[in-house]
Amino acid sequence: MSLSKRKRVVLSIKDKVDILERMKKGESAQSLSVVYGVGKSTISDIKKQSSAILTFASKLDCDAGCSKRKTMKRSANECLDEALFTWFSQKRSSGQPINGPLVCEKALDFNKKLGGDPKFSASQGWLDKFKSRHGIRQLDIQGEKLSADSSSASGFVTRFSEILREDGYDLELVYNADESGLCWKSLPSKTLASKREVSAPGYKSSKDRVTVMVCANATGSHRIPMLLIGKSKNPRAFKNAKTPLVYKNQSRAWMDRKIFVDWYDNTSIPEVKKFLEQVGKQSKPVLLVLDNAPSHPDAESLTRDGFKVIYLPPNVTLILQPMDQSVIETMKRNYRKQLLRRPLLKDNDDEKEKADSVIAFFKSINLKDGCYMVVEAWNLVSPSTLKKAWNKLLKKYYDDLNEPTVDLLPLN
Repeated sequence: MSLSKRKRVVLSIKDKVDILERMKKGESAQSLSVVYGVGKSTISDIKKQSSAILTFASKLDCDAGCSKRKTMKRSANECLDEALFTWFSQKRSSGQPINGPLVCEKALDFNKKLGGDPKFSASQGWLDKFKSRHGIRQLDIQGEKLSADSSSASGFVTRFSEILREDGYDLELVYNADESGLCWKSLPSKTLASKREVSAPGYKSSKDRVTVMVCANATGSHRIPMLLIGKSKNPRAFKNAKTPLVYKNQSRAWMDRKIFVDWYDNTSIPEVKKFLEQVGKQSKPVLLVLDNAPSHPDAESLTRDGFKVIYLPPNVTLILQPMDQSVIETMKRNYRKQLLRRPLLKDNDDEKEKADSVIAFFKSINLKDGCYMVVEAWNLVSPSTLKKAWNKLLKKYYDDLNEPTVDLLPLN
């Protein structure tokens, strides 16, 4: 009776490193051969090559490189490979965006300077292998961090602390407001999928967009009713219906100075005055922190009746503005959850009817529905998240008072 052949298993560099670590802890070659599905002799060979394996693994850029590489074959031109990866690392450490064609162009340049093979062409196949060797993958560029001015931000944090102390501001009466665009009927572009799914069919993306503005104080104890700006002057969905927020219209659904001043005088100041009465601080001054967007009027024109406005310096919004420190992002995540869960709550076993019901749902929701969902999403942002969002701006103030700050929690 012939014995069945064992299925051939090729271990990655990461697997080999893990095996060496487990052998150091006392696990036997026999037990490891069973765990990894290889012969005992393979484990013995890995042990013999331990020095070479660990040295090779240490030169790989990241775990992704170790998990994908299965051989220790090096680049045909190690000098070029090392020079190019050093260049790549230096450019990325400074935040410079780099694409494949740029890497290939630089490879040709280095090859020429190093007197390499004149037939070297830096092909797509070569590029794929270079990225695989060093664990390089493509990422979406996030936010505006490169344009942020760190030195200006640091100076403002110090000046802001002095303003709070010298003018006697109570943190409960220090506010920040910020606006953001919201595609209120847009479905997500990504989804979780099982291994059996080859693709994830989508739906036509909705471009219905509004602008929302949120405003809250530095202790997280008070938030101003949300402002929403749409295009329509009198949306049909609002007919004979009360909305849970302040609605204004603009031809492009953007913020402008007229809308901002109206919100400031008729929503922000009255709501803060009500709060002052509730907490018994009617005589205390109030400070509103804003970014320097063109849609915001100058600070002097907004100073009145115990209310004062101060602007953040240019290019520090991403670093310092409280509402940009996960608050708006958290609100949008809350909104997206509500938008998705409504059609999913309907029980339906028929696949076609499921798809049709999703399409029908997104066609049926109107701006009034969106208003209620976004207000609920804003109310779901916890007071602790609102308070923690001020940590970067109030760091010097807390240090001067010997009060600790609490780091922002990661988004779920």
